Amino acid sequence: MKFSAVICLLFLCISVSAQVVYKTVKADGTAVYSDVRSDGAVPVSLSSMNNVVVPALNNASSQPNSKNNPTKKLKPEVQYLVSIRSPQAEQTLRDNSGLVTINADVLPKKAGKFQLVFDNQVVKTQSNGQFKLESVNRGAHSIQIHFLDNSGKILASSKLQTFYLQKASALINVN
Repeated sequence: MKFSAVICLLFLCISVSAQVVYKTVKADGTAVYSDVRSDGAVPVSLSSMNNVVVPALNNASSQPNSKNNPTKKLKPEVQYLVSIRSPQAEQTLRDNSGLVTINADVLPKKAGKFQLVFDNQVVKTQSNGQFKLESVNRGAHSIQIHFLDNSGKILASSKLQTFYLQKASALINVN
């Protein structure tokens, strides 16, 4: 691809050097160069060899200045691990009042907030990992804990897990 572009450019240069080039200045001041003569066109004399001289780069100025552009040392990203201690996955809880306590931890320890997702709904966000829920209905429930930084960005999440709550049936007569 590059080679064919160079060949085309070479042929173009040879054909231009063999012909006369005309310069036309438009009303808005732009210059147009062409090999076709038009009204107001002036022939341009080109030397047989066009040279472009590029000034050498100053090595001192090309080096980044550590005072002006300090390179930031990136801290390795900390990987947090959030785990739910209780209730355990697939655990069955028995509480007639529907009281459920959920405990979570994060490692390594860091100041932040814990957010409880209960049955796919964000229920509470607080600074400690212990959540107390009241009047939870019987049945299967899913829980997940997110660990947030102070700006609300989720740093880590626990695995989604299920627990079961059993209550004594209201149909059972205790008489």
